[in-house]
Amino acid sequence: MIRRLVVLLAAVAVTGCGLSPDALPRDLPEDEQSLAPSQSGAGGQAEGQDRIYLGAPGENRLLRSVPRDAISRRDLIEILIAGPNDDELELQYTTFIPPNLELDTVFKQGPLLFLDVSQELTELTGQPLSQALAQMVYTATELEGVERVQITVDGKPLAWPRPVGGNTSAPLSVYDYPNFVQSAQPAFPPLPAGV
Repeated sequence: MIRRLVVLLAAVAVTGCGLSPDALPRDLPEDEQSLAPSQSGAGGQAEGQDRIYLGAPGENRLLRSVPRDAISRRDLIEILIAGPNDDELELQYTTFIPPNLELDTVFKQGPLLFLDVSQELTELTGQPLSQALAQMVYTATELEGVERVQITVDGKPLAWPRPVGGNTSAPLSVYDYPNFVQSAQPAFPPLPAGV
């Protein structure tokens, strides 16, 4: 008796968890048909399994990941520095990293990636500097096993601004720039009235 009850309850639970698909295909509203645009210029083709972060179109210029094909850690960071490709520029993607920035050294030690760059990064201040740092950190942490990024300029550690307050010379993580990335998750719909 108990066994039949358990089987019956399990069957009810399994059948009750399914989602039913739409009965018929439907068109999306025009403003929902295209993906978020990306910015372009000297950057490579937007393809591959690797990802870099660029400033997406829109008022806030939040970062959005775009695909790239890199052969090494160094290659991925150099692709980031090259910025958006022509198609992405047409879609109004941008970069905050100075175009003349040079990457001197890249090496990984455990979960930490070390990036040594030229002094052009220090010519940025305020929000543009924070956005450039966020681009570098989010892109670097896309690499397998990388959790934090130590960015130095001409071999010297600097104290970088953190939008959550203060400066730090410690390695940076995506948690230092929490509101800089556009979510890939759709906005939750409002709850129905009376719920």
